[in-house]
Amino acid sequence: MTGMSSFQIDANALSSIPALAVALRTMATDLFAYAPDLWSRSTQLAPMYRVHSSPAQAESTAEAVQREASAASQVISEVVERLHRLVDAYGEWQHFDASAYFDLLPEQTAQLIHLVERVSTVHVIFHSDLLLPSFHQAVHYWQAHFAPAYHQLQLEPTFYQDFLQTKQPTMIARWRQACQVADQTRALLLEDVGFLAANGAQEERLRWRSWWEEDAIKGIDTALLPQWRDVPTVTLSLDFPLPAFRQPGRIRRLRRNREHQRVRRQYYHRYHRRR
Repeated sequence: MTGMSSFQIDANALSSIPALAVALRTMATDLFAYAPDLWSRSTQLAPMYRVHSSPAQAESTAEAVQREASAASQVISEVVERLHRLVDAYGEWQHFDASAYFDLLPEQTAQLIHLVERVSTVHVIFHSDLLLPSFHQAVHYWQAHFAPAYHQLQLEPTFYQDFLQTKQPTMIARWRQACQVADQTRALLLEDVGFLAANGAQEERLRWRSWWEEDAIKGIDTALLPQWRDVPTVTLSLDFPLPAFRQPGRIRRLRRNREHQRVRRQYYHRYHRRR
């Protein structure tokens, strides 16, 4: 695996529920990239990241939401613990390898994690919404069925009834279920101090807020057009000090500080000699 110290995900990747909310407002299939299903591929996620959902039609929606949220809260709690351990572990790496540390394949790391070294801190985001089966189902339906049906409707109005009676109600149901899972997962984690310290929900919502400055596209049910403040997410975010030996320009800053201290001492001694 290749060592990485700074990398970013695609700015328009559908990596969170707020991102999907923007996709619904714009129906811009040319702008938003769908992250492939991370658990149904030949190279599955490590077991610690797998949130098991209920088989189709095995439970009521409420029961399915509750079961998925319970599983998700346990998985995210483990992710939170690993994020907090990173604060001490990061300095042990000459070149930090996120894939090795998080036990992910490089392509999984690229989808799930955003990590940036700043001047004196490290900023890391873990896109936990991508671990929710209900979120993947909503995104997949948006890309494969709902958005194409909407654009087809603009060209052929005869598809209006199918869109109104089938496609849109299904999209609403998928959207609501993903939001309910995120809400219940957050509720289950509210007593976890580690989660509260790594809660990146507001940061993730603010990242997409500017899209609400323009009107939503016409013809979409208001159930799919929430205000940005109301969109739930279990995105995680953490900042911690960058180890001193990794800080760019550290030697230059130390020399500059020493020079400033020398000048201040000289000024102090001259002032007191005059008195």
